[in-house]
Amino acid sequence: MLFGAVAAAALLAACGGGGAPALPTTPPSTGPGSPATSSSARPAVVGDTFAFSGSSIENDVYTYPVGSPFPNTSTATKISENVVVTASTNPLGGGGTDFHSSTTTVGTSATRTASGDSYYSTVSAGNGTNFVLNAQQSVDDTKNSYAWTYTTPQILDELPESAGATWTNSPAGSYNETDADGATIARTTNADGSYTENDTFATGSVPKMSFTVNPDGSGAWNIYFLGSPNPSIVSYTAPTAGTISVAVLNPTPTPSPGATGTPAPNLPVVIATPPAWFSPSAKLYQESDTVSTGVSFPASCAVPSSFGTSGNSIAQVITKIDPIFGLDEVTTTTTYTAQGFGPVCVAMNDVQTYYYDYLNDTAGSAGLAAYVGTPQLTKTYAQTLTLQTAGTAIQSSGRSTKSLGIAPIAPALFAADRTNFRMHIARERAQARTAFAKMLVRSAPALFFGGNR
Repeated sequence: MLFGAVAAAALLAACGGGGAPALPTTPPSTGPGSPATSSSARPAVVGDTFAFSGSSIENDVYTYPVGSPFPNTSTATKISENVVVTASTNPLGGGGTDFHSSTTTVGTSATRTASGDSYYSTVSAGNGTNFVLNAQQSVDDTKNSYAWTYTTPQILDELPESAGATWTNSPAGSYNETDADGATIARTTNADGSYTENDTFATGSVPKMSFTVNPDGSGAWNIYFLGSPNPSIVSYTAPTAGTISVAVLNPTPTPSPGATGTPAPNLPVVIATPPAWFSPSAKLYQESDTVSTGVSFPASCAVPSSFGTSGNSIAQVITKIDPIFGLDEVTTTTTYTAQGFGPVCVAMNDVQTYYYDYLNDTAGSAGLAAYVGTPQLTKTYAQTLTLQTAGTAIQSSGRSTKSLGIAPIAPALFAADRTNFRMHIARERAQARTAFAKMLVRSAPALFFGGNR
């Protein structure tokens, strides 16, 4: 991948408080079937824009052991996205140059809009430079807001690119969501994938919940019911002898006025023992990032001919396990780069396999259908975005492909694709969490309102 050294220096200066990012602005000259290049390296001003288009498709496949009332579904959308470089500072901390995105997603039944900000930097690393993501934030058309920050910036590319180069990132960081209805989510993730999360709700019988997932795969879900100062606790053991034990512990009841004596403390009640769906030694988070060179752009990207037909690719594979939600998730991101432009297409694919039925429509143990331990629902979400136009010149054709610079299109396309993709996945997880909580309250009232006292 060929990047502009002038643009890289400007981006790096911006990260350190050196002012607005400097990016090339002269329109690129193009020739049929060859990469677009420019002999100008004149820095640009804030306001450079980039246009992207693409599509997404989401498939839900139900594999319950009994008939599901839900049909398998497939939903396709068209995506258009514009990115503009701004002089805004990073309100989440960590600095970086702001690439502001505006997204329109058109589906068969609705059109959605969203805006986002992604903050990128370049960091010296040995004999090269790392291109990193510091933080992201976005707001959708329902006024729900999302923000991601990282303990260590996420490496998106190592420059100069070389065949077989590999790296990985730590998931350590925080996620915060504030919804229009007043609900909030605050999650802190550790380097090993374990996490703590606190959720609040403005309405309903459950004003707050908290989650703790431990490195060994055990965890606890604390559910605070309206009027109760102490939570009911759903606990999950790590896989042992091929099974997982799920238990409920209600708080010790408060004595009635005038009553004598102290109520006996409640004991945990095992409500399900599903088969272990992940191994005792499984890591909660794994990631690999690998560079390949001489890769042909896939037809699904529909890369304009002005960017050429081949280049490099960066394949990122992330595997996550959430023991509380019964979720195994694999996210694959393949970034295709063109000489002189950097990324021109990003294809992302997310596969979520749910082993617990949070919709409560199968036969389960103890009258609680959630904990089955075999695949119940597989959600696949795929998204592809491709660069269409850029109001910038990117690179001089005379520069070496070993240049350590960052073309402005690099962060522009990363900003466009990742913000929209991650917001969609965050919405899916929040919906699953809420449905799961409602299912527990609805399906096991005896357990959660004194049944084990």
